[in-house]
Amino acid sequence: MLIWAATRALSTALFLIVGYLQGANYWTPAHPGYFDFLNIWDVEWYHRIFDHGYPSVLPTNPDGSAQQNEWAFMPAFPFLVRAINAVTGIEWKYLAPILATVFGFIAAALIYRLLSRVVAKQTALWSLALMGLWCASPTLQSGYAESMALALLAWALLLIHDRKYLFALIPTALMSVTRPGVLALSVALAMIFADRFWYSRKTPSDFPLRERMELFVAGITTAALGLVWSWVAALATGRSDAYISTELAWRVGYTGTQNFVPFQSWLISANWFWPGITGVIVLVILVGLVVWSIFTKPVISLGLTMRSWIAAYWVYLFFFFYPQSSLFRILIPAFPMLAALGVSTAKSGRLAKAGIVLSFSVLQLCWLLTCWMYTAPDFSPP
Repeated sequence: MLIWAATRALSTALFLIVGYLQGANYWTPAHPGYFDFLNIWDVEWYHRIFDHGYPSVLPTNPDGSAQQNEWAFMPAFPFLVRAINAVTGIEWKYLAPILATVFGFIAAALIYRLLSRVVAKQTALWSLALMGLWCASPTLQSGYAESMALALLAWALLLIHDRKYLFALIPTALMSVTRPGVLALSVALAMIFADRFWYSRKTPSDFPLRERMELFVAGITTAALGLVWSWVAALATGRSDAYISTELAWRVGYTGTQNFVPFQSWLISANWFWPGITGVIVLVILVGLVVWSIFTKPVISLGLTMRSWIAAYWVYLFFFFYPQSSLFRILIPAFPMLAALGVSTAKSGRLAKAGIVLSFSVLQLCWLLTCWMYTAPDFSPP
């Protein structure tokens, strides 16, 4: 908790510095205070849900395509803030960042417990420090749902690691209405099932029938939970593609289309940043590095659960996500990658570790200056 508190203190200090540099913008006047500065960007959408919920009629353009609207954001976090607000009377501006910060501490405790299952405690502490220093970690104390989703994910992975697959459905169900990504968890469960089945062929007792059934049921149920919010949006609006079309509304300015084609977004993005063959080469190198990382010793040392989650989450991102500046925030759930970095640098000297901490701190400041601070027109959202 002290290590996590230190990382949050750093992020708070950097928020204050960057907030002083922030000019007048769409959300705040110049030099906004700490809590005002934490309530910009997509926090506005969560605040709208807190205020009035979701539209029953999907907002559309003249051609029938969806406009940006609340259905892209899930209800668990803003509704929880609303419930606490009803009891305490604390307004959104203060309550949402405070609650997000609390969830960040819960996530840190659960991640530490998960890491302690597979690596030495000192390595787990060092890895946790790297997670708290990650460039986009300031999001974990803003009015986003990231910290709540991270806590639920860590809880689910901890239960899966302990082979309590059916109990893992509790945090998974909550996560399905908090942040996207539950479909990736179903892929991870499928990978775990395949691995356990393959290596127990000669000794079936290593993967008993009861565990097989529980893991299978958990995987199927998780896949269904990953679609729940799409079904809710469809039922509420009467439009079957309400959720996916709303999500696509955020990328139409880059892709020029609201038609979803799996994996295509990465090619479009690569061509956006590096036109022509250069973009394709960069993308191939990136995919190669991701695949290579899954088979490195530090990642393997994290165990089957976290390794499967990393692989599944990357498959999920390659399938659905349009990569741009938000990628650094979207990678927060892939925290075992930072744990692997922690494993590989755990035996480094104090000077080397100090250099890593300093480098991560500078990168966090750069992220805040580039992605969080707003200067119109801004094409680098957090």
